[in-house]
Amino acid sequence: MSDYLPEEVVLEILHRLPVKSLIRFRCVSKSWNSLITTPAFINSHLTRSHSLLSNSNKLIVRHCLDKPYVEHYKIIDDSNDSFDQIQNIELPLTSRRIQHFRLIGSANGLFSLFEQERYILWNPSIRKFITLPKPCITVKAHGRITCRPAFGFDPRTNDYKVVRIAFPSEKAKPPLIEAYSLKEDSWKLTSASFPPGIGFSDWCKPAASLGGVVHFAVYDNDNGSRPLVLSFDLGDEVCHFISLPNCAFSWSNVQTSVIGGSLSLLFYDDRFVANKCCAIWVMKEYGVVDSWTKLYTVDLNKEIIRVLCLRKNGNILVEVNLPSDWELSSYDPKSQHIKSLGICGRVHYFHVDNYVENLVLLDKPNDAVSKRGACRKRKCRLTSDKEICQLQEAKHLLEEILQHASVYELQLDIIHQQQTIIHQQEAILLPLQEAILHDGRALQLQEALLYELETILQQQTEKIASLISQIEIMETAESKLVLLIQRLKGQAEVETMLQQKTEKMTSLKSQLEKMDTIKSKLVSLIQQFRGQAGEMFSGVGDQSSAQAQQRSSSAGQEM
Repeated sequence: MSDYLPEEVVLEILHRLPVKSLIRFRCVSKSWNSLITTPAFINSHLTRSHSLLSNSNKLIVRHCLDKPYVEHYKIIDDSNDSFDQIQNIELPLTSRRIQHFRLIGSANGLFSLFEQERYILWNPSIRKFITLPKPCITVKAHGRITCRPAFGFDPRTNDYKVVRIAFPSEKAKPPLIEAYSLKEDSWKLTSASFPPGIGFSDWCKPAASLGGVVHFAVYDNDNGSRPLVLSFDLGDEVCHFISLPNCAFSWSNVQTSVIGGSLSLLFYDDRFVANKCCAIWVMKEYGVVDSWTKLYTVDLNKEIIRVLCLRKNGNILVEVNLPSDWELSSYDPKSQHIKSLGICGRVHYFHVDNYVENLVLLDKPNDAVSKRGACRKRKCRLTSDKEICQLQEAKHLLEEILQHASVYELQLDIIHQQQTIIHQQEAILLPLQEAILHDGRALQLQEALLYELETILQQQTEKIASLISQIEIMETAESKLVLLIQRLKGQAEVETMLQQKTEKMTSLKSQLEKMDTIKSKLVSLIQQFRGQAGEMFSGVGDQSSAQAQQRSSSAGQEM
């Protein structure tokens, strides 16, 4: 490719390509692979991704499901009210000790997760994760400790860092602060001193990362449990305090966040059961206490349990408690209307952040699980003539694109339009799929009921067989009694007893005949029920397939 265009032009064109294409084009040649995986290219590509308007409307939603325990990451287009899903990505890793990983935080589309002393960085854009080295502060070396982690990005050094504030079990020992650097791929103990008398009020929530600084919600035990914001500078490794708004929030459960590129606070007031709410405050000018501004107050008396972030249209993404599950919903602060977004998950495990497509971790070695996943899914291999021909065709196609840049831009617009149409088709098909699944669940319930009826029928059949066996025994005894009576004619007492036995056996036979009739009716009822269930399921499947085919055909005509 260098024979046709200068390297600067090739770099400029590669910077404009999406991550998915860049991953594929690493297989074109070794020089391209080396170029795309350099830290300089990864950083410059990230800078360009930040400048694209299309990325400013994208969100990434993390939600966790139980049984099986899976973490999902959904890419969402938030440019309109529909909250369209662009992509769904599963974390190719499960926790060893707990059901789901704990989230430390996210930055530029990169997520930091942990379980006990195991820390992970995960990039959904390239579907790659790495496991960090063991921290310096461990239970084995320092005894029992309690850690408050945080994750952030330092734009001054283009470095991602994980911070751990470790509290020893012995209160006489001061807390220790260590930090992991992705550039250096190592942990180190910092010289920062943790302020005395400070406790965390948001142990289980991600610390807000903004401008190379991570922010914690804390309280000052030496000053009447006064709430504060503790900031830790990832570059200077120094702690500072930020005062809260000039209001009495000592009663609140405070959480730090980032809304609209500004530091924000979520004040949860749960003192009164009948008047629970969450106040959203934003610091419009960073570091200036007087710039704290209250945006909204969200009523928590209904099904809303947690506030997550603000949408582009001014609505608020919230976590809602439904009778059967927890769900991500959109809350209109003006009308106080709650709209379901159809994303369910485990309570308190929802997380929403701005999504930026990036190549971070592409230059890092794969973990063992990542290698297995690559072999199982898509892996760049040049092992057949067919694949070589495909790569050559891709190379020729690139040459044509480079020579006709304007045509390439037009093709990109067409592709985006096609993707929009595909998303619309998916939105049409999803309700049909849900209806089919609903009918399938109904059939499963019916099958279970049939199974229970069959079990009851089997038990009754066994009882009937047992009674028949007893009747046969009694008939044998009756025969013997007849012989005995014939020998003892004239004994009235024996004849009376035989007559009573005969009446009882006659009554028993009548009951058995009734039970046999009930059995026949149950068998007939089960057969009719099965026939109706099969016809219903076949009809729903044919109808859903016909509707999906008709809508797909109409969408193709529109294209």
